Amino acid sequence: MTATQPGPAERLERLSSAMREQGMSALVCTRNLNVLLVSGFWPVTGNAIAVVTDEPRVALVVPEDARELAGRGWADRIETYQLGSLDKLETVPAALFGTVEAILRPRAGSLQKIGIEMGPAHLPAGYPSLYVFGNALRARLAQTFSHATLAAADDLLAAQRMRPTPLELDGIRASCGIAAEAYRRGAAELRAGVPESDTVTGFRRAYTERATRQPSVSRADSFFYCMSGANAAGAWAAFQQSHATPLAEGVPVLVHCNSYADGYWTDLTRTYVIGEPGEPLRRIFDSLARARDAALAEIRPGVPAREVDGAARGVLEQAGYGAAFKHALGHGVGFAAIDHNEPPRIHPASHEVLEEGMVFNIEPGVYLDGWGGARDCNMVAVTAAGCELLSPFQQSPDEWCIRP
Repeated sequence: MTATQPGPAERLERLSSAMREQGMSALVCTRNLNVLLVSGFWPVTGNAIAVVTDEPRVALVVPEDARELAGRGWADRIETYQLGSLDKLETVPAALFGTVEAILRPRAGSLQKIGIEMGPAHLPAGYPSLYVFGNALRARLAQTFSHATLAAADDLLAAQRMRPTPLELDGIRASCGIAAEAYRRGAAELRAGVPESDTVTGFRRAYTERATRQPSVSRADSFFYCMSGANAAGAWAAFQQSHATPLAEGVPVLVHCNSYADGYWTDLTRTYVIGEPGEPLRRIFDSLARARDAALAEIRPGVPAREVDGAARGVLEQAGYGAAFKHALGHGVGFAAIDHNEPPRIHPASHEVLEEGMVFNIEPGVYLDGWGGARDCNMVAVTAAGCELLSPFQQSPDEWCIRP
């Protein structure tokens, strides 16, 4: 893939325009989701840096063993370095920082403002650990290019991630499609008596089998969590957790998924019941479906994000579940997975206005302590006329009922 192809060219033009508006002559990215954004390469362990200059041109500095993966992106220039040494101990790879400086040095005379990440971050991880350079790179650049200003580029990059290009949206669609197959196959295997922790195995296995059949996907994995009965009441909390609790008939079985394909993420949830739902759960299922549909009907360019939240929240309040809907309706998804601060924030207090191309989730939920919880989380893209549902599977409450 090259930077002159339509997909990369559109991303680079958007970046170049944003950099001009901010007066930035270069942009340096170390966080994996932003390296993916500007270069098409998703770092494995985070030890890669992308440099965007104002032509625009993109340079990547990556470990030697990441050269092949990096080549599948659209960087104009790829430099490699040796990670680790037997001659000396290093806490920061000097070769990496030195190469970044070498890329910028020919432009030293014109470098007035260098954009770089400075604020807090929520990084999606596709490996057990990630390099985070913190202030080390900023300090090095400030010393080497003392005449230039280092400026926070966090808002610029977040705004870029908020509206994927058509090429990037295709990647998000592909990621959603793999997850959809995993949900269909995993749900068909739900059985009473199987522990929550074992239940997720079927979903993950289905995800992996589908992902390996996608020749265009290099790296894919998934994180599934199952919470049933009273455990599902805590599914609104900071993190999801499967327990050893066996599934039972007639209670909610909430299955949450965050998965990625080549760095493009999903944030999805379906809630099932084994057998027939009792009247309380049937009412909750119906309310969630109506809340979702109300939100979908509200989505279009020019609509304040808080009105989308209000449409779903209003349905749940009328049904008597207002206090049980304990979180905002949604947030940006695609480059990030579960960052509730990722724009656009579909929140009662949001000041953002929807624009064509934005991608986010909508996740109405009902959580009742001591009884259980249910959530229906989908991903959408704003279109000129409304929205595209990126997760068009198991949309009917009847499909949430698993009848052995």
